[in-house]
Amino acid sequence: MADKARMSAYGTLGAYLMGHSPVDRALLRRLGLTTAEFTQMVAVNPDDASLLAALRAHGFDEDRVRRWSANFTTTYAAYIPLWDLDEGYRAPGPLLAPFMGVMKVVEGPLMAMFRKISPAP
Repeated sequence: MADKARMSAYGTLGAYLMGHSPVDRALLRRLGLTTAEFTQMVAVNPDDASLLAALRAHGFDEDRVRRWSANFTTTYAAYIPLWDLDEGYRAPGPLLAPFMGVMKVVEGPLMAMFRKISPAP
């Protein structure tokens, strides 16, 4: 999520959702931060080590976040193959390739609309 905050700051976020996705919402809830607070924290802490230090200084239940992270692949098992397809880590099969081609065209406008109707927390 820190990388997405950095991409957002540089205007390179593209169709990614920042704070809107179920994963972002789950992490923000565990950190006790809003999307804007997290984004600001990332902006003033340019590397992961200083961001982690700032998060710890802010205070959060680190054990709870680590448990959530340890269960990530189980909790989000349905999403992971879709992310892998979207980011090109897996090639779509012949039946899925046309759908993925269409999604690449409409993904940006769809995500822009989603951001408007479902504000990030």
